[in-house]
Amino acid sequence: MGEGLQCKGATNEELATQAKQGDHAALAALWEQNSGLLAMLFRQLYVRAGARTAQAGITWEDVEQCFFLAIAQAVQVYEPQRGTLFTSVLGYAVKRVFFELIGFQTERTKREPLNRACSLDEPVTGEDGSETPRGELTPDHAAEQAFENTERRVYCEQLRHALDTEIAKLSPIQQEAVRSRFYENLTLTQTGERLHCNAEYARRQVDRALFLLKRSARLARFRERIIREDAYHGTGWQAWKYGGSVEERILLKLEELNEVT
Repeated sequence: MGEGLQCKGATNEELATQAKQGDHAALAALWEQNSGLLAMLFRQLYVRAGARTAQAGITWEDVEQCFFLAIAQAVQVYEPQRGTLFTSVLGYAVKRVFFELIGFQTERTKREPLNRACSLDEPVTGEDGSETPRGELTPDHAAEQAFENTERRVYCEQLRHALDTEIAKLSPIQQEAVRSRFYENLTLTQTGERLHCNAEYARRQVDRALFLLKRSARLARFRERIIREDAYHGTGWQAWKYGGSVEERILLKLEELNEVT
């Protein structure tokens, strides 16, 4: 009885605030207090969508069943602290409930990903009449990226192993020159200091080591792979715009490989 006394004579905003706090009596009172407004708002929409409602087999009695739902949704989104009239929020809720009833979606709603989702189990018919689940035909970009990362890691491990094997065949001073220059990124002067010689002698040792490494058949296959695989990737206009031509990128990669090897 206490709740009923509090609801009697209260404004829409007061009732909505109480209902938002879980007061069921306030929610019922809000529904009764706005029954006339609800009927008017829903009636306007019902008349405008006459053909659509008739096609869907929706009667006015069906619409009346949505009155309370509109009140409940309006209460959910109503924010007392903003000082907004409850009837303004109610008008929006009425439209939303009515459009859901007749199956109408705005263009914005249609574009939302959740409303455009397809079942991965949905069969897709091929040219030969066979059916394949959509999930098996949909590319998994995350899995593809993980596969590429793994492939790249294995490639780098193989390259590093081949480099270590071939570098071990060089003279001790050439090995130290290459590792200092490219593994530790030291300058020629710093490399010379480590080798107890001047920068010019260090440069000659590095050049000689690179000459021998370039003749390695073991390392040659890595250059062949770059040419063989990269010649077929990134050949579109966007790739050219932001990364240059495929020929330029291959040359840059080979130069990088030559610097490492």
